[in-house]
Amino acid sequence: MTSSERPSTARLAELDRIARRIGYQFLDPSLLDRALTHASLGNEGLPSYERLEFLGDAVLGFVVADRLFRHRPEFLEGELTDLRARHVSREPLAAVARNLGLTNALSVGRGLRTEELGSERIQADIVEAVLGAVYLDGGLRAAREFVRRHVLVGELANAEFGRKTRDPKSRLLHLAQRRSLGQPRYRLIDTDGPDHARSFRVGVLIAEQEYGIGKARSKQAAEMIAAERAIERLESESTDADAGDAE
Repeated sequence: MTSSERPSTARLAELDRIARRIGYQFLDPSLLDRALTHASLGNEGLPSYERLEFLGDAVLGFVVADRLFRHRPEFLEGELTDLRARHVSREPLAAVARNLGLTNALSVGRGLRTEELGSERIQADIVEAVLGAVYLDGGLRAAREFVRRHVLVGELANAEFGRKTRDPKSRLLHLAQRRSLGQPRYRLIDTDGPDHARSFRVGVLIAEQEYGIGKARSKQAAEMIAAERAIERLESESTDADAGDAE
């Protein structure tokens, strides 16, 4: 919506609907109003969500990290970092904004284009701003509940979530760290083919020794293949060592 006025009765009713979707009733509804006010209205004398977004970003990172630390004791630091990044990135946060209808309730200036309003960046910013507002109004407990209900869904909330869901690079990182081999390092060996059909050959080094090579049409896919082959080699070495001990 476009507005240059202070919250009206209709606006307060809209904020109340959003609060019910969020599952949190604000003691100070003006915080939610600020969280849903874009900076394009700044030259009209209205505070925007930018400061709340700054706060919400920090709160989100802490709450997700804390929950992962407490509920995933089997994960190593690198895996925790990867999983946290997955849940606080723009794409999942933008999905939260769409699910809650936050973008439709955003007060914007006339200069903001429709395509900008639908961008993942703005949608993710709104979620962080709303979380910042929840934190200021209700404290850490309310913020935790917002994150648990709207952000930490799917695989993290699923009790069956485990290592089988991890990509090969994450599994290799865990395996290498568990064996005190250090962090795997990926290097581009060479590329082949014309620009429109280029393939990449990537090797993965562990303790400066090459453990696997992958080739694919994208560098990321080649890294995944290299990681799979490195896992196979590490597991094979472990099996051979166990067999030798048994003799």
